[in-house]
Amino acid sequence: MDIQSLSVNMAQEKVQEAAAVQVEKMALDTAEIQGAELAKMMEAAEAITDPNAGNKINLLG
Repeated sequence: MDIQSLSVNMAQEKVQEAAAVQVEKMALDTAEIQGAELAKMMEAAEAITDPNAGNKINLLG
């Protein structure tokens, strides 16, 4: 393999690695945002639930 093709291959690998890192960062950011939104939704659900819900069972027989 000559020096020129080796140089091109190395440059391409660096670009691919940089792109992979950016995609991973985007996925991490998305996961963090989704986690924060889920936490907000869970807090909101806790605030509106009826504390008496599920305390009694109606049996038909």
